[in-house]
Amino acid sequence: MDKKPCNSSQDPEVRKGPWTMEEDLILINYIANHGEGVWNSLAKASGLKRTGKSCRLRWLNYLRPDVRRGNITPEEQLLIIELHAKWGNRWSKIAKHLPGRTDNEIKNFWRTRIQKHIKQTENQQQQRGNISEINNHHQGSTSTSKVSTMAHPIVTYSSPSYQGSLEPFPTQFPIITDQSSCCTNDDNNNNYWSMEDIWSMNLLNGD
Repeated sequence: MDKKPCNSSQDPEVRKGPWTMEEDLILINYIANHGEGVWNSLAKASGLKRTGKSCRLRWLNYLRPDVRRGNITPEEQLLIIELHAKWGNRWSKIAKHLPGRTDNEIKNFWRTRIQKHIKQTENQQQQRGNISEINNHHQGSTSTSKVSTMAHPIVTYSSPSYQGSLEPFPTQFPIITDQSSCCTNDDNNNNYWSMEDIWSMNLLNGD
């Protein structure tokens, strides 16, 4: 036959919810006279209609005389980080090295402060890494475009320069020694001026 556990949470007489001042006084006085002992037995012997777990958490986290109140100091923060790196989430073991601090307080501090700060730092580092990668990619593209421009230099064109001297245009008419040849219409004399050409030029000049 199975034995029903003492002060089980399924017991209709077990009380839940916030602790009252009267319950706190009963628990404090009982522990002062009898010590902590086994919590399930303590809950039954003290007359409290609470579970052993509820009595233990109430005592360790709130009613214990050496419980420290206030913000966790920077030294305690460093110690929590060091011990957590060594033992992980073993809060009760960590709390033993921080006198007056409860495992619940340390756990809450870790999750709400330290762990949150670590995640924010990791996100910032990741964002900086992404920005740096984008900048490096942009600089690489700029360097490639510069190299491409240098590979195809701009060709400039200059007007051709003539070397040597040009023959001057003759300023005098050729001297005709044989006028008879000027009056002929021989095709071989096309390079000479005729009398008709000279008269026509004189008429144009008004002479």
